[in-house]
Amino acid sequence: MGNIVYTLIWMTLLVFVVWPIAWFLSAVWIILQPFEACFNIVVTINQYIEKFVLWPRDMGQAISSGQSSCPAPA
Repeated sequence: MGNIVYTLIWMTLLVFVVWPIAWFLSAVWIILQPFEACFNIVVTINQYIEKFVLWPRDMGQAISSGQSSCPAPA
């Protein structure tokens, strides 16, 4: 296990920043899914949004390892 201070910081960030962003954008992502077949730009938008929807998973890995760098939406 890494540094407990970073674990606490990332947990706080997860609850107050990352989850609200992911929840909001997941609804947008789901709404746009059917339109990917019609508009090419929607594919690009959904790929970008998907990075934020998956951000909590990356944050969870940072929390469990106590890593010192904040995971960015990748």
